Amino acid sequence: MALPAWPIASFQPVPDSFQPIQRMLDPISTDMEGGNTRQRPRPGDNVGTITQTIWMSLAEHDTFVNWVKTTLNNGTARFTTNVWLGSSYVNKVCQFIQPRHQAELCLSLRR
Repeated sequence: MALPAWPIASFQPVPDSFQPIQRMLDPISTDMEGGNTRQRPRPGDNVGTITQTIWMSLAEHDTFVNWVKTTLNNGTARFTTNVWLGSSYVNKVCQFIQPRHQAELCLSLRR
């Protein structure tokens, strides 16, 4: 089944909003009885996380909200989009993740 594509063709990220890619998930940490902490890689998808601000008109925002609610099943499904990686756009499979701040919109990228 084909993944849905980002619904807004003319979106532009704010140039200063790009933050470097977090290229791995945080490790799993376990406190051991001897006082040491053991860290190990988190199993799962090979993902990276980026944060960027995208300006949209009100009409584009309405389209985006409807797309997230209906096509992405309230933001839980994956989709494709062109992502700015600091020097160029690359088409990636993405998924929204839980934002750290209310105003953030984060994308999880499959590499």
